[in-house]
Amino acid sequence: MGSVSNTGGITGPETGGAAVGTASLKSGSRLIELDILRGFLLLWMTLTHLPTKANIISNQTFGFVSGAEGFIFLAGFMVGQLESRKESRAGAAATVRDIGRRTWRIYVYHSALVALAFTVFAKFSVAYHRMAIQNLLSYYLQDSKHAVIAAALLLYRPSLMDILPMYIVFMALTPVARRIAHRWGWDPLVYASFGIWAAAQFGLRAWLYRQGRLFGLDVPETSTGAFDLYAWQLLWLVALALGTIYAERLREANDAHAADDGSGLQPWLVRLSLVVAGCFLVLRYSPIDRLMDPNVYGWLIDKWHLGPARVINFTAITVVLVRFGTRIASPRFLRPLAAMGQASLEVFSVHVFCCLCGVALSHDADPNLPLWQQALLLVFTLSALFATAYFVRWKRARGRSAAQAGLALAVN
Repeated sequence: MGSVSNTGGITGPETGGAAVGTASLKSGSRLIELDILRGFLLLWMTLTHLPTKANIISNQTFGFVSGAEGFIFLAGFMVGQLESRKESRAGAAATVRDIGRRTWRIYVYHSALVALAFTVFAKFSVAYHRMAIQNLLSYYLQDSKHAVIAAALLLYRPSLMDILPMYIVFMALTPVARRIAHRWGWDPLVYASFGIWAAAQFGLRAWLYRQGRLFGLDVPETSTGAFDLYAWQLLWLVALALGTIYAERLREANDAHAADDGSGLQPWLVRLSLVVAGCFLVLRYSPIDRLMDPNVYGWLIDKWHLGPARVINFTAITVVLVRFGTRIASPRFLRPLAAMGQASLEVFSVHVFCCLCGVALSHDADPNLPLWQQALLLVFTLSALFATAYFVRWKRARGRSAAQAGLALAVN
């Protein structure tokens, strides 16, 4: 994920920055490859979360990594890139306002999903004895008043609805991180972030939980979300730094060719990453868990605490994608995924709704749907995701057209 320089910032191994090797990358342009990747990650997460046989294939397909790591990392990279451009045009205060608007928008979408879960799905689960939904919303069903308050404060994070709260927290802390980086560079932030991640591997989250109740709310630890924010902040912080530095390098160079030749990655690093990613892919489908202590194995690959092996695996895959991402994303049949990536918040929210619908179809605590229901659920969900993506694209295009028409009238 890049190296820490001695000059106050993270740089790439050779020419610096987290470039995506493509001639289409120009300062101020949208990176279609990143939109395609984000659309793929959304599709990957959806297939993993739906209660269908498809999750056998989609669950950690490429090694000990999942779509969630890529989603958070890519979001951090794009925020760093976009806000760096905005700051160069309109100043630091404009970036704080923009991040605030983006954070509030995510919070509104998350709150809508939680409200839907607490009303429609909770009542449905009780009336029709849907154990999986009841387990998912157990704290709300036990203490609805405090659960609503805790959810509004992002302390109560039911499964399937625990990624957006993490995103909100990271977004809210981004202006602070950027301000510190402006003064002292990204190095201290990355070192501190790594230290917090290391502490998270040895129970920082559980220790802090035992120290006392925030706002006097006794939220069960199992209801505070599966993701350990103290571990996952490492992905966001490093991505934020790389996105910021990449945008700054493009702006300084003012020449697309400066970020066009192999993405600034040394050949040895690319080769090493290919070998590492390949080894983890083989290990993913091997019986290695039978050859070592299962506790150590589980700790190394733990998703929720972002275990050490997982970080190494993700880093290797990231380097491979940086180097070969343009070629991978070049087939035309992948282009529809760009629409999903450009409407990621809306598509993600629809994915959560569809997953809740799928879980609610089963009476069992561990949903096991008939094959015909699984097939219908997949068709319905994928159709809803793409319909949402294209509706958002149409709505934005219409808004731009209206704005241009209004500007033309004002000029005339």
